[in-house]
Amino acid sequence: MIGFFGGSFDPIHFGHLKNATTIKKELNLSELFLMPCATPVHKSKLRFSAKQRLDMLRLAVQEFSELSIDTREIDKQSPSYTIDSLKQIHTEHPNDKIFFIMGADSFDNITSWKKYQQLSDYATLVVLPRIGSKQTNNKDVYFSKAPLVNISSTQIRSKIDAQQSLSGLLPESIIHYLQHL
Repeated sequence: MIGFFGGSFDPIHFGHLKNATTIKKELNLSELFLMPCATPVHKSKLRFSAKQRLDMLRLAVQEFSELSIDTREIDKQSPSYTIDSLKQIHTEHPNDKIFFIMGADSFDNITSWKKYQQLSDYATLVVLPRIGSKQTNNKDVYFSKAPLVNISSTQIRSKIDAQQSLSGLLPESIIHYLQHL
């Protein structure tokens, strides 16, 4: 059983990383890949470039060595559609049960995704909790029991703009990286 945690990771933070390690244990996954998108279709322009986000992910997995990175979407340098990635992953791993992990904020907008009805043909969807998110259980969606980690990339970007401390929100290696951009 393998998992793919999709997102823009703009930037990656402890909310992503702690939830990823928790869900890996919760589902007993043999591997969990962080899968950053290149050009998200449902978000406005990203703060950090694809290279910068990938650099930060590489720093993060040095500290969270139980996680890996899948670069298929970021390597495309074009709009990312989860359905296309899941079809490709399913072809590459025909004998593995595949889980696609997303935040509750993304799940709340899933009906706007390309061919969203087909996602469960290729993976079990796993939704991570977030304050105020809806949780409607069904056979194709698993809502994680992970404890809520109330950190968002939006909050971090606001702190960067205000030149406030990022301590405790993301690994020190990434804070150092951001300070030297």
